[in-house]
Amino acid sequence: MLLLLGLCGAFPSGAVPPPPPLPVEIVELPPDGSERVVNNEVRAYRQVPLAFEASAGDELILWLMDTENLLVLDVEAPSGLRWIQGAKPGADGLRLRLPETGAYRLHVVMSGDAARTGRKATFQLKLMLRRFPPTNGQ
Repeated sequence: MLLLLGLCGAFPSGAVPPPPPLPVEIVELPPDGSERVVNNEVRAYRQVPLAFEASAGDELILWLMDTENLLVLDVEAPSGLRWIQGAKPGADGLRLRLPETGAYRLHVVMSGDAARTGRKATFQLKLMLRRFPPTNGQ
């Protein structure tokens, strides 16, 4: 009887298996500071990874619009530090002064229970990079 109970607990009901990861999409940000738009879809446990080049002191502005209001952003610095986690840009966008020079990773991810229940959402992400010359000490 104990063996049977042990086996029942080994198979969670209603769990959605994770899909394979998506390849990183390189986003070329215009040097004139105009916005770049990325359209895609996020599924449960499948984040959309993006990468872009920037310098320390540059300002990144992000706007995220999704059909179900289920998505958030994570930003990873070139050093690998997950610098921003679970950010939801407002109507005016999310403004970030970037701390490092190099290739940043941006992850569009599904938040909360939406991922656990197998939902999906299409999104539009607008990015704008304002480049600033380095200041003393950078």
